[in-house]
Amino acid sequence: MKSSTTTKFIVILIILITAVYLLYPTYKFNTMTDKEKEELKLKDQKEFYRLKSKTINLGLDLQGGMHVVLEVDIEALLDKMAKNKTPQFEAALKETAKEVAANEKDFISVFNEKLKAKGLNIARFYYSSDRRSEDEVIAYLRKQAKEAVQRSLEILRNRVDEFGVSEPIIQKQGDNRIIVELAGVTNPTRVRRLIGKTALLQFKILKDNVISAKVVDKINDFINSKISPIDTVAQAEEKKGQTADTSKATSLEKMFGVDSNQTAQKVKTAQKDSIADLFEPNLLFLNPNDRQTILVPVDKENKVRKILQLPEVQKIIKIESGNGKFIWGAKAVFQNRYIPLYLVNDHVELTGNTVVDAAPHTGNPNDPSSIGKFEVSLDLNDEGARTFARVTGANIGKRLAIILDNKVFLAPNIHVKITGGRARITGMDAMNEAKDLAIVLKAGALPAPVHFMEERTVGPSLGKDSINAGSYSAMLGLLLVVLFMAVYYRFSGLVADLALALNIVFIMAVMAYFHATLTLPGIAGIILTIGMAVDANVLIFERIREELARGKTIRSSLDIGYGKAFITILDANVTTFIAGLVLYTFGSGPIQGFALTLMIGIVASMFTAIVVTRVIFDFLLEKKKSITKLSI
Repeated sequence: MKSSTTTKFIVILIILITAVYLLYPTYKFNTMTDKEKEELKLKDQKEFYRLKSKTINLGLDLQGGMHVVLEVDIEALLDKMAKNKTPQFEAALKETAKEVAANEKDFISVFNEKLKAKGLNIARFYYSSDRRSEDEVIAYLRKQAKEAVQRSLEILRNRVDEFGVSEPIIQKQGDNRIIVELAGVTNPTRVRRLIGKTALLQFKILKDNVISAKVVDKINDFINSKISPIDTVAQAEEKKGQTADTSKATSLEKMFGVDSNQTAQKVKTAQKDSIADLFEPNLLFLNPNDRQTILVPVDKENKVRKILQLPEVQKIIKIESGNGKFIWGAKAVFQNRYIPLYLVNDHVELTGNTVVDAAPHTGNPNDPSSIGKFEVSLDLNDEGARTFARVTGANIGKRLAIILDNKVFLAPNIHVKITGGRARITGMDAMNEAKDLAIVLKAGALPAPVHFMEERTVGPSLGKDSINAGSYSAMLGLLLVVLFMAVYYRFSGLVADLALALNIVFIMAVMAYFHATLTLPGIAGIILTIGMAVDANVLIFERIREELARGKTIRSSLDIGYGKAFITILDANVTTFIAGLVLYTFGSGPIQGFALTLMIGIVASMFTAIVVTRVIFDFLLEKKKSITKLSI
């Protein structure tokens, strides 16, 4: 018996030493200051991440960060995939989106019903050689929608991994939603741009300056034809200096140092919502330097956007340019006074699917326009390199628009045929902007836009308050339990208290070993475990008291107490463990954190309550065989 007890005691001691060893990295990392952590990261990055990988990771609610719920835009996906679209198709798609947003119905089923109500067959817009019937098309669309969500999830995970957020939580919710939790994020705005960017990269050829000039003239003529006589008189009075101060008006001749008959006009400040109030003389200007870049005053951008959507203007664009399409520039130019607008071929020469690598760089020091700027270099695959060489070789002297998410970032002139499969996107103002662009291009484009449905940001100070409050609650709960056990069960209560302390150490050690994430509900689980941990000892001690009251010896009472109470303890803990397992399997985020600590606590409490306390009693009885009374 003595040999058996000694062996058990040694095993418990080894387990305790192992637990302390596992917890040491967590203690060391969390006692370091932010400055010390940064210095270690700069000095030995490998050691920093090795140490961090062995610590208990703090969840979003404890160290601050960002919680986002994203929804994949199925409407945009179906619109993108459709062929031979009609106005009835467009109307059905918009009606579906409106109804689904209100009732959260199945998008594809509702869309099919809307098309049927308009006398249309869904197969007409999505047919192919291997899918002709309505059922085949619907099955195909469901598959594509499911794959779009899964692809979006993987792309977002790749982007976040490149961004450097440790232990991100990215998981699917429902049919078309994705949950993203980023603990420790200090710049939510940057992350919002990173994960929300579609990253659709395209290369298109600009229309030549003759066509661009003709389209601009025709649109300006159309605008002028819509201006009322009262507005015309007002414009004449403005030219004579009889109306508002014109000192803020800036002429293109003065700005560019060249002659131009097109001058910027100062207009009335009052804005109305009617169509007639959209029109003002000469809203569009050609940049005199290249006559391919169209300039729109920043404060007139919304007006011009609405004008370009008018059927009459769309007809002008189609007649004068053929397959031309207007795309806005990414940034304002000329002291942020004008937004550039480009007329490009609708045909896409090359897409971002051919990009195999993207890297941020500082601007080329040999290029005066790149000094103080940042850029992204692109490496294309073999197919992309061949296409890029063909396109640049066939369009020497023309301009190539580099379009990201339907905005022109750059429109350089093609001077020579470009071989080797390399391209550049230049003109970014910050290195972080270049880094984020490189990340999204390398990770790939989202198959459909994603919308932010919910967003919560937890500040580090709030997380610290949560830790303090949780720690205080745990310590207070522990203290009350310890006092109760010591007062009610005396020495045996102190033995149970020792087992309780070991229980908490073992819980934290297991979490450190698996690099688990500790959340605020997780702390609640630990607090609950503190109460549950002594429950087994209460059952045992009460049974021992009964046996001692019957006149049994201490040894016999201990044997019966632990033996008879074991089945009850096992039954209670197994049922609780099953409940925790269900919560962990089907829950998410905070629920999983609570369930994880609860399950670990149940296993640890079983070990400490049944094994550790029994070994302590056996050890004391063997050391002092003269004990005739047990303090319980």
